Amino acid sequence: MPIKAPKIRINTPADIIPYGRGFYQLEEEELYLAVEYPKERPRFFSYLESDSLSFHFDRHGRLIFIELPLPRRRWNVKDDLVFPERAKKADIRFLDFRTQFVSPAIFCDRTRENLMFRFGRGPAVYNYYLARNLIAQVSASNRLVALWVSDIVDDLAGREISAWRKQVHGEPIVLPPHLIQPARM
Repeated sequence: MPIKAPKIRINTPADIIPYGRGFYQLEEEELYLAVEYPKERPRFFSYLESDSLSFHFDRHGRLIFIELPLPRRRWNVKDDLVFPERAKKADIRFLDFRTQFVSPAIFCDRTRENLMFRFGRGPAVYNYYLARNLIAQVSASNRLVALWVSDIVDDLAGREISAWRKQVHGEPIVLPPHLIQPARM
């Protein structure tokens, strides 16, 4: 039986906020949200999934990737969607592994650059950064109520996500030859 909402463990304050960014893959019509941790590269260990959403975790229960295989034309536009203004730094670990959860409601703003996954109707008591551009709203019983993604960018052939990951980890970014402007004399 699917769980209604993922259960999480919260430790505050956290030392760092991981990097996070949403990349809408134009050719696949899917949203990929990558979470990167400075000076480390966690590996996939487990997952939580619904019919419309998949969370990937490392062996410590840290979120490392979200996949939404739903074209953005099918996201529900909500005119009064307001991103949370404040959130606290926290070390958040997911406690449920390798199970199904009920598909959340998916809402976006008109630009489709900001997105909310709503897990049920319960009230959100706390706002925490899961990563930059990613806020978790949590119930009093430490269940995920909503997940907010901001600043989603269009990506083609994984170029944007690749360049972003290199930038996060301090690697030099190599541009393809067709993007390099010749020097003017």
